Amino acid sequence: MPEEYISLNEYMRRQHLGYEVALQMINNGDIEAKKTKGGRYKIKVGGNSVSKELYEKEKERRIKAETTLELVKSILNKEGVKYNEIY
Repeated sequence: MPEEYISLNEYMRRQHLGYEVALQMINNGDIEAKKTKGGRYKIKVGGNSVSKELYEKEKERRIKAETTLELVKSILNKEGVKYNEIY
């Protein structure tokens, strides 16, 4: 039976992951992927997929980062700095 692969975008959609997290997981070897000649990632179906534990850990990290970002934005706004002016 031939190996089956899905696109990185499809994998991210199925796992509810953002691009940076998915890319980091590929680079860490947490998910099994190959890169096409065109430079796109393909994720092996039924391969080394993300465990629920790892998914929850990454989700918690993202929530903490978003909360921290909102706090920084709030502090900057109180100082009269518009967040969008920073970048």
